[in-house]
Amino acid sequence: MKRLLISVVLCGSLLMIGGCGRNISSSSYDARTLGSANSTYLCTVVNVRKVMVEEGDYLENNKTGQLVGALAGGVLGNTIGGGRGRVVTTTAGALAGAAAGAYAEKSMKSQEAFEYVVKLSSGELKTIVQGTDTILPVGQSALLIVDHRGRSRLIAN
Repeated sequence: MKRLLISVVLCGSLLMIGGCGRNISSSSYDARTLGSANSTYLCTVVNVRKVMVEEGDYLENNKTGQLVGALAGGVLGNTIGGGRGRVVTTTAGALAGAAAGAYAEKSMKSQEAFEYVVKLSSGELKTIVQGTDTILPVGQSALLIVDHRGRSRLIAN
């Protein structure tokens, strides 16, 4: 019975933490922007570099990972030891699980992206960071799309 409980907790933990990453694809739209007019600018890509996008820079910002990790670690720690030693192993398991969960959530929130610097036809430079689903080389003619909330994306022209 304890092994079944541990399996359920660990699987649930992975499912909860797995949904933490933000979609930064150039092809992804928020449903709240549907029907609104966007501003679109003709531009040329002048620089591209690979960057990392991270949410929750500090481990204490990864509350879901901490909570799920502490729960899973506490359950695992509780299966080890007996008597008063069980309290120690449960506590140690919960603390270790919280730290591991925070690190796991942080890594799941990190993703590669491209930083594009584009030159508008007016000569103004703009910088856009977006996912790696679209790769635009330097010199590529592109369209910079900016929605009413400021979310921008770059697509090939």
